Amino acid sequence: MSKGGTVHMKLDFPRFRHPGRAAVLSAVVVLLVAAFFFSGLFCPVGATPEKKAKPAAQKESGAINDANLQASLKQVEELLKKNEYVTSLRTSLKIHDYTKEVLATAKVIKGHYEKAVNDPAVPTKDKEQLYLKLKGLNQLIPRYTTAYEASLYNLGYIYARRNESDRARKYLTEYLQTTPFTTSRDSKWMKAKTLLLELYSLEGEF
Repeated sequence: MSKGGTVHMKLDFPRFRHPGRAAVLSAVVVLLVAAFFFSGLFCPVGATPEKKAKPAAQKESGAINDANLQASLKQVEELLKKNEYVTSLRTSLKIHDYTKEVLATAKVIKGHYEKAVNDPAVPTKDKEQLYLKLKGLNQLIPRYTTAYEASLYNLGYIYARRNESDRARKYLTEYLQTTPFTTSRDSKWMKAKTLLLELYSLEGEF
């Protein structure tokens, strides 16, 4: 205390011992606040991450069935007239596989039906139903046999034009074995024989 009653007080305010560290801390806080603000602005609350839609499975196209069998055979004929041996080959292979499988199945079923209608133990009512189904099979088998034979000839012809002799000989030989013989020079049987002999370098021999 000084004279005159005046009191001098010394006030100590807190000071940061490390001013540089305080500045860094302040900058970090500002950045965090800014990040929170912008994340809330562009990502609304409750919004879920958008899921990418899975690509839909593609259905197999170009399958041969009873509905398009004849149209497919006609398409092959038209392509061969234009000397097109890519699509015609692909379609002919599908026709060949399809008709071969159908014929194999139909002949197995037909054999069981024929045994059943001749079996005394089978009820007459069941036999009547089997007779109707046998009638349908007897109409289907010749139609599919014709389509199968056509695919054999077409495959032999196409492979010959593609210079794939081994495959051409395979299908042409099977065609000659499957198709009834005919003496007509314009028949596919004779054309197949001639083409096959050419592949063996035996044209005109027999």
